[in-house]
Amino acid sequence: MNTIGRDQLSRTVKVLLDGNQAKDIADAYRLLENLVLQVEVGLLGATDLAAQAALLTVLNTGHRAMLGGVKVVVAEDSELTLPWARGRKLTDAVEAFGGAVVDRLDQAQPLLRIAASNSSYQHQHDVQLNLTLQGWCGGVTETADSGSIGLANPLAGVVAGALGVSEVFQHMLGSLVAGRRTLGLSLWRPDLEWRSPDAIGPPLQYLPDGIWLPGLGHLGQANAWSLGCLPYEQPEALEILLVDFDSIIEANCSTGLLTMPSDVGRRKTRVVQRCLESLGHRTRLIERRFDDCTIPNAEEPELAIAGFDKLEPRRVLGDKFSRVVDAGLGAGPIDFLDILIHSFPSQLTPESAFKDEEPTESQLAPAYEAEIDQRIESGKQPGDARCGVVELAGATAAASFVGAIAGALCVADLLRIFHGGLHYASINLDLRNPHRVLTALAEDENQPINPGYTPAHDHTS
Repeated sequence: MNTIGRDQLSRTVKVLLDGNQAKDIADAYRLLENLVLQVEVGLLGATDLAAQAALLTVLNTGHRAMLGGVKVVVAEDSELTLPWARGRKLTDAVEAFGGAVVDRLDQAQPLLRIAASNSSYQHQHDVQLNLTLQGWCGGVTETADSGSIGLANPLAGVVAGALGVSEVFQHMLGSLVAGRRTLGLSLWRPDLEWRSPDAIGPPLQYLPDGIWLPGLGHLGQANAWSLGCLPYEQPEALEILLVDFDSIIEANCSTGLLTMPSDVGRRKTRVVQRCLESLGHRTRLIERRFDDCTIPNAEEPELAIAGFDKLEPRRVLGDKFSRVVDAGLGAGPIDFLDILIHSFPSQLTPESAFKDEEPTESQLAPAYEAEIDQRIESGKQPGDARCGVVELAGATAAASFVGAIAGALCVADLLRIFHGGLHYASINLDLRNPHRVLTALAEDENQPINPGYTPAHDHTS
C-alpha cells in the first residue's frame, strides 16, 4: 500500500474527504478522476485578450480540480496574444496549459463555451454554460451571449473562466443549482449587479510599474497569474518583488497555477520568477519570512498583494505600503468556496482584521477513520497510522479556481487606483451564492496615492 502523506495529498481531494463524499483517500481520487470538463472554443481574434484569459484560466484551473481532464474542441487554430501564450497556436496552448484537443465532445459531460455562436456546436448538454465578458465584468450564462469580447479587461476573462469551472465542479459534486444559472462578478464595482451599466468600468489604460508579492503559494501564484494576463505595452517596465522562504511540495500542484510536478523541491520564488520573467517582467527575490523587518525602502514599490496562508505574516503588513491587498480563503468542505479580500489602509488595521481564531475540536470524518483502518491492516502500528492521518486531516481543503477569482479581485483592487475607482476596505463572496457580494468602502477612500504606472497596450487600435 502506497501511503500518501500531507505533502502529497491533493488539496482538492481533501474537499471530498472532509465533505464525506468519499469512502477513503483512494475513493476520493477515483471520484475526481471521473470528473471531465469539456470546452468549445469559437473564433478567438488576436484582440480577444479577455476570451484568451478565460480559456487559459479554464484550462489551468480545470485540470487541477477535475482529474479526468479538460477536453477542448477548437473552431480555428488561431495565434494567441495574451502574455501567457503569446505567439502560440491555440492548440499548442491547450496542451501546454493542461488540456487535450479532441474532435468531438461527449454529450453526457458538462460543457463550457468560449466565443462560440449558437450554431457552432449542435449537441445540447445537460450542463452547458457560455462565458460572457464585458469591460471589467465576467460571468457565465445559459444563453450564447459572449458580451463585448475584444474590449474586456483580461481579468474579466480570469473571473469568467474560474466561475465556469467552479459551477461545473460544484454541479458534479452534487449541487442542484450550480451549472444551471446565470451569474457573474464586476471587478470594477463588485457591490453592483454585474450586468449593470455602472459595473462595466473604463477601458484599461494604466498598469502598475512595481509591486510586491509576499507569499507564493496558492494565493500568491493566483495573484501572479492575473498579473501575467495584463497587457503591458513594455513588459520590462514592471518589476515584481517575490517574497517566500518555502519550497514546492507535490500537494501544491493541485492549487498553484504556476506549479508543475517537475517543480517539486524547487524554491517557490524561483518557480514564480521563471514564469514572470518569461513574460518579460523584471523580478527580485527575497527568500526569507515576511516579518517586521521586511520593510520597503524609498526606491521600492509602494503596492503589494499578500498571498499568505497564516495570520502571523498578515498582522505585520502594518503601514509598510501605500496600498496592500490581502485575500483569505475558507478551509473546510464548504468554506473552501469563501473569499474575503482586505485592503489597507482602511478603517481596519491588519492587527484588528486578523484576530486569533477560536480553536475547535472536531472528530475525524469517516473517510479518515477508514484510512486509519486500512493503514493498520497493511501493517502500520495503530499509533503511527492515526498520527499520519490526523496530520492529513489538518491540511487545508482548497481548489485552484477559488484562488484564481481571489487573485483577479486583488489585482483589480490595485488597478482601480489608476482608473479613479472606489477603494473597498473589504469584499466578501461565497461561490455557492456569487450573486450576494458583501462590500465595505474604505473610510479614507479619498486618501491621495500616486504609485508609479506604465501604459497598457491597446490591442483594439
